[in-house]
Amino acid sequence: MGIFDGTAMKEDIVSRLMIGETDLQTSQYLDRLVELSQLEEAEHQFLIEPFDRSVALVFQMFQSSDLDPWDVDLSAFLKMFNKRIDEAENIDLPTCGRLVRMAWAILRGQASTLIERQERALIEDEEEDTWDFHDTWETEFSDEDYNFSATVLSGQASDVLPSMFEGRIHRDEGRPVTLGELLMGLQAAGRLSEEQRLREQIAKERREAHERARAQFKGSIHVEDLEADLCRTWNVLRDRTMDDSGMVNLGEIVELLKQQSLEKGYSDDEASAEAQVTALVSSLFLTHRGYVDLTQEPGKNGLISLQNLHQDDTDFLSLSERLNPKSELLGGVIADV
Repeated sequence: MGIFDGTAMKEDIVSRLMIGETDLQTSQYLDRLVELSQLEEAEHQFLIEPFDRSVALVFQMFQSSDLDPWDVDLSAFLKMFNKRIDEAENIDLPTCGRLVRMAWAILRGQASTLIERQERALIEDEEEDTWDFHDTWETEFSDEDYNFSATVLSGQASDVLPSMFEGRIHRDEGRPVTLGELLMGLQAAGRLSEEQRLREQIAKERREAHERARAQFKGSIHVEDLEADLCRTWNVLRDRTMDDSGMVNLGEIVELLKQQSLEKGYSDDEASAEAQVTALVSSLFLTHRGYVDLTQEPGKNGLISLQNLHQDDTDFLSLSERLNPKSELLGGVIADV
């Protein structure tokens, strides 16, 4: 009794399509084949010819992901398919197209697993060729060095060790030294090296601390440029002169200088301190050199005002050259010193 009785299948075609399955009675796929052949929704149920149904049955079964598509013999399918085409009187093109599509799906599955098979084979070869060797400290020494160390550690060289330290080691230059002196010299060199490293570390930390300190106070230090400060202050005074008297409140000058500092990128506190220092110092020097007249109202916190004595002048450099020529100014400075 056949396996596919009543299902219009050909057992010989099924067995030829599966590699290594010459006897379907003992095949590992027997249960799957029988179950799939009786499934009404299976694709082979829509075919008529036993050959087509048998081929479709095998191709359907191996579309499952848990089966190896390489167990399908596509070369045998090509031979049988070509023979059927040659012998057929009427070719059923839709059926042929269906079988070719199913064969292509099997071929695609084989191709997708080919790279994985090759990689696994390479990994297995590497594992076989790998020498299971654990690198330990013994590999850093020759046999003679190891034997010497083992002899010393075991105490077998206790009698000869003193003589080893008393012996002389000759160099190309200088006096010969004992092994003990050499070891002490190496120890001293190591100590000096450690001290040098510590000094370099301390110097590095100090440099970094100084750089941080300079960065912290960089914006808060008043930049001394007296002539530039005098020019700025006088220009602000000239711009703020509202009446014929030429009187301007010192507080207004401070505010205008602060705005200029803010525009240069100073913080509010830094700009305020910079403006106060510049306005106060410049006012004293401008008064001393004859540019302005400084007055203060009576009282402890009397209002301080500056009067521009040269309202008709618009250029500070020209006015400075007329009031305080550089030769006289330098001479006065030298005389004062």
